[in-house]
Amino acid sequence: MKTRYKIGLWAMVAVAGSAVLGGSLWGWLIGLVIGKFVIRLLFTLALAVVLFILAYALIIGGLFWILIS
Repeated sequence: MKTRYKIGLWAMVAVAGSAVLGGSLWGWLIGLVIGKFVIRLLFTLALAVVLFILAYALIIGGLFWILIS
């Protein structure tokens, strides 16, 4: 991802956090930290769900493979 897109994304996260918490400089900084935490948490949860589904698909697929052969 290009640097300007990353900066733009984090600026949007900071503005959204600042809008929720007020409009001060500390609101921007807290909004940025909380926004980064929430985005990382969502990505981690999404990855965990995908890995969970893939693991069960592998187990069920393995059982079907054994049953068919």
